[in-house]
Amino acid sequence: MNKTGADGIRLSTLGTVRNAMAGLGALFAVAAFAQAPADDLARGAQLVQKDCSTCHGLNGQGASNEFPNLAGQNEKYLAKQLRDFASGARTSLVMSPKATALDELAIRGVTKYYQSQTPVAKPTSDPMLASVGAFVYERGNPYSGLPGCVSCHGTGARGHAELPRLAGQSPQYLERQLKQFASRARSNDGSIMAVIASRLTELEMKAVVEHLGAMK
Repeated sequence: MNKTGADGIRLSTLGTVRNAMAGLGALFAVAAFAQAPADDLARGAQLVQKDCSTCHGLNGQGASNEFPNLAGQNEKYLAKQLRDFASGARTSLVMSPKATALDELAIRGVTKYYQSQTPVAKPTSDPMLASVGAFVYERGNPYSGLPGCVSCHGTGARGHAELPRLAGQSPQYLERQLKQFASRARSNDGSIMAVIASRLTELEMKAVVEHLGAMK
């Protein structure tokens, strides 16, 4: 075999090896990407069991009506709330110190874990009140300038990345948050909810949270 032929074979072999190495690198990258969410969920499950489950439960169902249900809550929204608790933009004697202790990996793990849990709705104890709430949620009150909640929180009250899932949430917790928005004790949403909540009558507020608590 002449020198040129041998060099050609060596170059061809080298190219094949390089292509194989590139392919292996791509496979490892895909495997690492697939492993990351699993690692986040495992980390989140450990943190939830250690620090969150007493109030919010392992499955994201609040231990009492005073605590929010976090099962199925939108990850990005939940992460913002934790950062707001840590920074002081949202205040809580319980949540502020807990959130301050979380780094970004922990926040990602906890929020991914709770988003992965299945929400559970509880049947309403007052169907007539809930039916009023369904009207308020969908249409608002044109006589007072109250817009329907659906315009932001969407059909089914599942929200989106920036806004919370409200379906299946504790009515007592929701009512307390609405009252805090109305009084501006809570304002980490850019004050949009302060305007909305201040336009709700007592009946409308109780009705809409009753409706939301029973939604799946």
